[in-house]
Amino acid sequence: MLALYALLLCLPAVILGQDLQALADQNFDQIDIDKDGFVLLYEFEQFFLRMDTNHDSRVSRHEYTVQVTNIYGHDPQLNHVMHALYDELDINSDHHVDVVDIDIIFDIADKDNDDRVNREEFAEYFIRAIQIATGK
Repeated sequence: MLALYALLLCLPAVILGQDLQALADQNFDQIDIDKDGFVLLYEFEQFFLRMDTNHDSRVSRHEYTVQVTNIYGHDPQLNHVMHALYDELDINSDHHVDVVDIDIIFDIADKDNDDRVNREEFAEYFIRAIQIATGK
């Protein structure tokens, strides 16, 4: 889940086939609040919570869809990819992306188990999540 909001920001570019590594780097820089070259769990959680408009500590499909639509407008192709991505990020399939999902995704992305995700780990997870969600 390290990439929910970050992926949300780049979906149109993904559909258009832009360089995924460059998108991963751009989004890593947005999530790395203190700019130390690592994303900590709290940084990712803060980034994620920006989509939680009703402040219940979870992002519903509706909140997610509203964010994407507000940013990019209504696009059927984008909506299809967006919903596939949301389903991929809802690790426990409870129809919400929440702290449980975020923690699991953070652990998956943190390949060396040092409780921080470096740029390479983030890019690997980010690119793979997009590929799974888009079937590419």
